[in-house]
Amino acid sequence: MTNNYSRNSRFFKLYNSVQVRLYSYLLTVVHNANDAEDLLQETATILLEKFDQFEEGTSFGAWAITIARNKSLEFLRKNRNTRMIFDDRFYDEVSRYAEKKSKEASRRSEALQFCLEKLSEKNKTLLSMRFKKDISIKKISQTTGRSLDSLYHSYSNIIKALRGCMERYGTLLDL
Repeated sequence: MTNNYSRNSRFFKLYNSVQVRLYSYLLTVVHNANDAEDLLQETATILLEKFDQFEEGTSFGAWAITIARNKSLEFLRKNRNTRMIFDDRFYDEVSRYAEKKSKEASRRSEALQFCLEKLSEKNKTLLSMRFKKDISIKKISQTTGRSLDSLYHSYSNIIKALRGCMERYGTLLDL
């Protein structure tokens, strides 16, 4: 029981790290959110069923994308509503392009998370109020007692800092 729990825990940790990337990839290939969601669920099921075949030390993301690619190409071949207009070679190229772009999006997301953690608590709170809680800048001004100009200046500086951090982070990752 403990081994099965450990196995499942490891799987879900790895899967959660690539889920957004897989969805982005699938959406790029099939161009329909509902179909991409369905394919994501099917891909997750296959990944879990075949998790014992995953070789530790290799890239889980690459393995997962390969399975998602196979599912999406199978879907395009079989689905009547999404007839294949082009040949398999074209879809294979689109698939490779989508894989590359989903990897880039995943790395940008990772960079953003890293850079957000580097912000001061004050700046994190400002971002949270505006973007997580969707509070208008005017309301934030009233709540904090800060002027609108001061807040706009702060947000501008925060965004510049995040952009600079992400560029440095991206350089380290060779984006």
